[in-house]
Amino acid sequence: MKLFIAFIVGAALTAAITLNLMPSANSNATAKPLIAAANASDAVVSESEITEEEALIAAIRSQSPQFQNAPITVFRELSEFGFPNFYEISIGSQSMIVNRSGEYAVLGDLFQLEGVNNLSANFRNERLATAAENEMANISSELTIAFPANQGVPELGSLYIFTDPTCPYCQRLHNERETYAEAGVNLYYIPYPRSGLNGGRDYQELLQIMCADDSAQAMTDFKNSEAGNKYAIQGDDTECRELVRQGFAMGQRIGISGTPFIIQSTGGVIPGYNPARAIINQLRQDQ
Repeated sequence: MKLFIAFIVGAALTAAITLNLMPSANSNATAKPLIAAANASDAVVSESEITEEEALIAAIRSQSPQFQNAPITVFRELSEFGFPNFYEISIGSQSMIVNRSGEYAVLGDLFQLEGVNNLSANFRNERLATAAENEMANISSELTIAFPANQGVPELGSLYIFTDPTCPYCQRLHNERETYAEAGVNLYYIPYPRSGLNGGRDYQELLQIMCADDSAQAMTDFKNSEAGNKYAIQGDDTECRELVRQGFAMGQRIGISGTPFIIQSTGGVIPGYNPARAIINQLRQDQ
């Protein structure tokens, strides 16, 4: 098997890591990595109790002060691909491959040259799909905003989409909702403020959308920049805040890193925007 690691070295490595260690609402993936350490204050254990992954995280932290409080996740060891004692990890939102001592890193993904197959991306998507499937099994209709397929059209499938009204690619996807409806695809939006729950513009707009009498119309108005003060909240917004919190918490449990994040009812996930026609064709192939 011919493999290579896409990489950037030297100053580019340091710059990229620095940029990606900034706090992020999406930095805590929970899709069953080998081990994840959120910060340097993790409980101290005896040397005999330290696992190989914990030792690697400790070694990485010892290399630079900028790693002391960074979220570090170890996903897997790469012996099966011909790289014994190398590990696929993330620091913040930056994926990389490190050696066992934690002294050296290669920035990027692992590829199979035959077919130029991104093995790292495939692995990440498999983890995300498994986590998403578990979450969708128990999702409440109160948490979603529906844009149903057209009546009289054979149903092709459904897309559950974590969305943010301030996200340009979310707006682009929303502009294709009629294409989906005509093809028999239901859209179900789940609120996900990219900036977190600290009151940013995305959070405030999602709060107004979830409080609106017609949340679907409110979603359209906000994504088209036509909402104005039409949806100013009157009265208690506790239930709306709880729905936005639930949507955000669900996305965090899945481990999404941005919006739109699309979950297909036929299985699989799409982390990001794809044209409607491409997704519709994929749904048809999955029938």
